[in-house]
Amino acid sequence: MNVYVHKTFTIYHPFGALLVVASCAPYRDIEVKDITIDNYYMQGSKVTLDFSATVNNPNRAFMLSAAAGELNIGTQPFASAQLLQAIQVPAKSEQRCSGQLQITINDLVTALQMGFNAKSWDLSSMLFTGDLQVRSAWFKKKFRYNEVPLSQVVNNIR
Repeated sequence: MNVYVHKTFTIYHPFGALLVVASCAPYRDIEVKDITIDNYYMQGSKVTLDFSATVNNPNRAFMLSAAAGELNIGTQPFASAQLLQAIQVPAKSEQRCSGQLQITINDLVTALQMGFNAKSWDLSSMLFTGDLQVRSAWFKKKFRYNEVPLSQVVNNIR
């Protein structure tokens, strides 16, 4: 073995082992609670929701960088949804985080039955089919959901 390669391996090998051990650190579940719709704007069939939630993150910081999908009420297609801005979640803390979501309503009859006050909508009755993308440092993970209650999607970010 070349002397240069041997010295380089000897110097960097412990750092590589340390990175592997650090990446295997135990992961604890993230808890999302007290989701509220703080404000909403309605223009035609588009509703922009400003929302916030208390997030207990015992792990390293992460960012919900993208979310898009379809919302159904039962088997009935209701709307499409897209996250408008990334949501930063600080490390090892319990803090209030906020974001903005744009919902395009496809079924106006169902929306009329639910009422125009988006704050009164039962989000647990809506089923989400789509993708969420989470980033942490150099890591990126995509979550795919198929007809999962919207309230569970938020609590399953891992």
